[in-house]
Amino acid sequence: MELPASLRQGVERLLENVPLAVLKQAAKTLSDRYRAELRDGRLHMAEDLAVKAYLATRLPATYAAIRASLDALSDAKPAFQPRTLLDVGAGPGTVLWAATDLWPDLEQAVLFEASAAVRKVGETLAGNTIAAQSRWLAGDATIDLADIEPADLVTCAYVLDEIAPASLPKLIDRLWQLTGDTLLSVEPGTPAGWQRILAVRRQLIEAGAHVLAPCAHQAPCPPVQPDLCPFFPR
Repeated sequence: MELPASLRQGVERLLENVPLAVLKQAAKTLSDRYRAELRDGRLHMAEDLAVKAYLATRLPATYAAIRASLDALSDAKPAFQPRTLLDVGAGPGTVLWAATDLWPDLEQAVLFEASAAVRKVGETLAGNTIAAQSRWLAGDATIDLADIEPADLVTCAYVLDEIAPASLPKLIDRLWQLTGDTLLSVEPGTPAGWQRILAVRRQLIEAGAHVLAPCAHQAPCPPVQPDLCPFFPR
């Protein structure tokens, strides 16, 4: 799946003066941090160069995964037409771009992101292109969501791997409280990412949520034989 043309052009403008060798090294450093799921007190994209490395190497695949997740949501719930979005751990606005591409009538979006460098790039990319009224907020998702207003669609994509496991239940509980209608969580397709999704799923079911996708049942996961489930990592 290709990036929206205006997003792709914005990324190209941001990258045009960055030497390729510098970008490659920054991309390797960023990739190593993600693969190791490193939690050393530093944000993966704390600096401008790391953000640009993300745009060059990870944004297209991340956008495609998020858009596919939103498509699955839309297929499972075709009447759902969100007017408001809350994206926690928004990065450069990947969910915002995917959501507005699918639901062009989205009216308001709150983008919650800890990294100042990422917020700056996200605001630059969105510019006057995104029709929805967008508001970027800074803060730590584990402690700074108390005053956030609920939204029709609450999303948390590629974020949980950066949060200490002990803090995840409280964060998921707060995201569920903020969900006006639907909560979407997306994680990398790795064994660790799958375990986080299972943990989120169990917690939400216990809180009274109805699972829409990728599985549309409330039964324990995985089934008795994992091969019965097309989403079971192999």
